Amino acid sequence: MRVRKRRFLSSVRVKTREFVGTGFRVPRFGSVLVITICLVFVLSAGVLTARTDGGRSFGTQIRAQLTSQFGLHFDYLVILVMGNHAICDILTSCGGNGSYTTALAEGYGLAAHYVGCKATDLPNYLCLTGGSDFGCARYGGGPNSNNCTRAAWNATNIVDRLESAGLTWKAYLEGIPSNCYGSDSGSYLVRHNPFVYYGDIARSAARCARVVPAGRADSALLSDLGSPSNASNYMWLTPNACNGMYYCPIETGDAYLSHLVLPILTSNVFRTQRAALFLTFDQDSGGAGHPNLLTVWAGPAAAARYNTSRFYNHSSLLATIETNWNLPPLTSSDGNARDMAEFFTNPAGPDKTPPQITVTSPADRSVLSPATITVTGTASDDIGVGRVEISTDGGNWTLANGTTSWSAAADLVIGNNTIFARATDLSGNRATVAVAVTGRLLAQGGLLDPGFLVVAVPLAAVAATLVVLVWRRRRES
Repeated sequence: MRVRKRRFLSSVRVKTREFVGTGFRVPRFGSVLVITICLVFVLSAGVLTARTDGGRSFGTQIRAQLTSQFGLHFDYLVILVMGNHAICDILTSCGGNGSYTTALAEGYGLAAHYVGCKATDLPNYLCLTGGSDFGCARYGGGPNSNNCTRAAWNATNIVDRLESAGLTWKAYLEGIPSNCYGSDSGSYLVRHNPFVYYGDIARSAARCARVVPAGRADSALLSDLGSPSNASNYMWLTPNACNGMYYCPIETGDAYLSHLVLPILTSNVFRTQRAALFLTFDQDSGGAGHPNLLTVWAGPAAAARYNTSRFYNHSSLLATIETNWNLPPLTSSDGNARDMAEFFTNPAGPDKTPPQITVTSPADRSVLSPATITVTGTASDDIGVGRVEISTDGGNWTLANGTTSWSAAADLVIGNNTIFARATDLSGNRATVAVAVTGRLLAQGGLLDPGFLVVAVPLAAVAATLVVLVWRRRRES
């Protein structure tokens, strides 16, 4: 036995020497190391070619998980869902009342034929996060409260897919009293919070820690967008019932968006990362232009000034998210839905070009009576003008009516007035112009003009003095 062992070791040494003789130097146990590496390579190749039931290789899934935070189109996504209006309730180009939202849609990517799942609120929120309405076609009750919500309670959802891929997520709800609150409270409507309808979220303290109050003026979301390390890959925001246009006029929700979207698009994450904002409405409520919903992709990862006539629905958002991060579909609805990749074929990138603005009336260096006057002008931008404001003599900025063609009221006082007009584009870039206007009291013929009086009064006094002197001399003579 010892002789055989010595012969085996001798043969290993000989083979090792022969391998070394090829020009490669290996350690004492180099042959064993080489054999081990070869075995690992062979086994790895077998694993990488092994097929899963989903049709993707296991190796591909591993690579997807290792690099999943880097999406195909975007790395960070903010979803903002408004409510109860069809597209032409909003777009001013077809009779709507949402001037800011129209500018946003015209400046970025507009899906003009995007529809919801059902005619009531809850099933649309379930479609957006679970790929199905679970039979809740006309139900708006609380979580786990009937057959359809019990089906959702036990269903796989988008959070499951995100976490399985190593992606982060967070949901921000305006008006919610506490994390994962499962009932209506004031302007917080639980049917607009789909995350509490899934049992594996609502029953998990760790997951409920990510279903949070949005904070005053959505400060929680905006604070997280201040740093890529704080922002989640998937972020969801539900406005309260007033800001979301459910109970308040369209103009109220449009003003809300004008004050919210700009801080989102100018946040650190949107300035420095591949980020996208998705804005849509839950359902059309039979409004103008129904069943189409105003739906916009915005941000540096999205295309600028893009409009499509292709048909999409709420499942298309899920399909886009799944394609972006290589996630398996939740149901056949999103599995068969067309993704919205066309909105990312030519991304706008960071917008650093300021808008242009002019004042058409009053003219610079004009003279007007001190009163409330109408200031008019125009503005333009390569993406879109978000808002125009005016200020007189460094006072507070007030919002003008309109953007590309705008007007505003200004109060003139006697003397010098400087009227400033400022345009802010959809990315937060600004441009300011100013006109100088003199305020003078002007009556018919200009006799009460202060400038005229300044000259006329002394001249009249001199003339009167001369008349008196002449009269005295004539009298003395």
